[in-house]
Amino acid sequence: GRHGASAVAGLRKRGLLQLETRVEPRRPLADRLAPARGSRPPGSVLDAGQAAAVGRLQGAIDTASGETFLLEGDTASGKTAVYAEVIAHALAAGRGALVLVPEIALATPLIDRLRHDLGVEVAMLHSALGDGERTDEWRRIRRGEARVLVGTRMAVLSPPDPLGVVVVDEEHDPAYKSDRTPRYQARDVAVALGELAGAPVVLGSATPDIVSLGRVREGRATLLRLAGRRRGAPVQVEVADMREELAEGNRGLLSARLAEALATLDTDAGDRAILLINRRGAASVVLCRDCGYVQICPECQRPLVFHAAVVALRCHHCGATAPVARRCPGCGSARIRYLGGGTERVEQELKVRFPQLRVARLDRDVVERKGAAARVIDDFTAGASDVLVGTSLVAKGLDVPEVTLVGVVSADIALNLPDERAAERTWQLLTQAVGRTGRGERPGTAIVQTYQPEHPAIVAVASGDSEDFVEAELTRRRRFGSPPFGRLIKLTVALPERAAAEAAASEMVGRLRERADELEARVSVLGPVPAYIARRGGRWGFHVVLRGPDPAAVLGGDPGAPWSVDVDPESLL
Repeated sequence: GRHGASAVAGLRKRGLLQLETRVEPRRPLADRLAPARGSRPPGSVLDAGQAAAVGRLQGAIDTASGETFLLEGDTASGKTAVYAEVIAHALAAGRGALVLVPEIALATPLIDRLRHDLGVEVAMLHSALGDGERTDEWRRIRRGEARVLVGTRMAVLSPPDPLGVVVVDEEHDPAYKSDRTPRYQARDVAVALGELAGAPVVLGSATPDIVSLGRVREGRATLLRLAGRRRGAPVQVEVADMREELAEGNRGLLSARLAEALATLDTDAGDRAILLINRRGAASVVLCRDCGYVQICPECQRPLVFHAAVVALRCHHCGATAPVARRCPGCGSARIRYLGGGTERVEQELKVRFPQLRVARLDRDVVERKGAAARVIDDFTAGASDVLVGTSLVAKGLDVPEVTLVGVVSADIALNLPDERAAERTWQLLTQAVGRTGRGERPGTAIVQTYQPEHPAIVAVASGDSEDFVEAELTRRRRFGSPPFGRLIKLTVALPERAAAEAAASEMVGRLRERADELEARVSVLGPVPAYIARRGGRWGFHVVLRGPDPAAVLGGDPGAPWSVDVDPESLL
């Protein structure tokens, strides 16, 4: 207390006590022992594709080019080995490295590898650290004690100096886009940082963002391809048509084929399974369970979204509303309703039907408890659970050679969001999920359950050939002037009174259209459209969207409160 402090001061004055300040740094990685081996044994020889990529990137480090490279390689094609070699080269040249990852749980194998195989001091920055831990890591970077920084999107804002190379792993991941002001896209910030620092930027992914692929076509990035999988056989992908399952009276969440695969999972041999529920938020679309028909907006040809509050469907591009059809316009069936079903429901069904399987769950609820996600993943990796059920987290980055079965329980939910990127996100997530199986000695199977087996994104995943799908996506975006061919700006106003919010949005639309005419800009102004979650925190939200080659010129600067601005938003919902 205070008295103690004054007593100490008195003793010090009389020379009876000497004081010294000692800093006890907090180290987030201190309690994680470096494993006996890295994520792959050191000295494992690079194949020709990897060696070519490494050579090209090392050359770019030597010339401090600041170029952008897209490293595209199937899941399990050995991207991590390329990163490790390139980081080692930057360090040998006396410069640091910045590695961005979408989720810190996914960085553990890479961190283990850097610390073990290269003996490198690694700093970490991510939002689960306390303020003190974060400050200490930041100081280590500033003092040059840790020359490699691994972190989530926030890490791009405090890079090591001098910087030799930037790696953005899983560059297509939506987590790189901040959902709060400032709404920066960390991947794009990394590209700009590389140019400023003369450090090559490596964007790595098995399923690159369509925007990145478009930039390669336009010559703004260089493609480096890794061929095939380093380990394991190609995965056998099967599609289970849920319309047929329903016709045969199966009302559960698991198709007969997936149930059979789970029943025959050879747990004695150590085989394991991952089940993915592709579910984003509470977004629901109305879908016919007999023919797969989805109610769409006649104007925009985008799926309509079900709003429970008004028991109606609404288009998020033009604002039109429609009632829920009593009978399917496609086949006349009465079984047309919205899709739902979460991880907990799947977990329950598994426990009832397969009591012999040890089931673990990984979703947002689990992740929010500190250290819980790492425990679930470590348990699954170590073989303490047989089946891992979860949301998109389970589809990314897990390298468990014993996984021989991946089941995608619901491929459609995010597929039908009225969002420009819905099909792309589904293709990416499912391809990533399929890549989790058959990474070891035993062959892998993936079963994709869907009500729309003929959807181009599903076809691309099932055939393993995405060329047509990517072409079609780029063509559509070129037609609409969406990124990478143009830009989008989403403006949102949120006010306590619904009428006031709508009036403010309408006024903004009028003003922007006038300005676009004055400047003779090829910019379309869409809206106002109610926000997907129309009322949040007691406020009603409305969006206005600008689309074209240079919408920023039409906007002319920050409109200020009560508006928020999002450039190239993750979604138009």
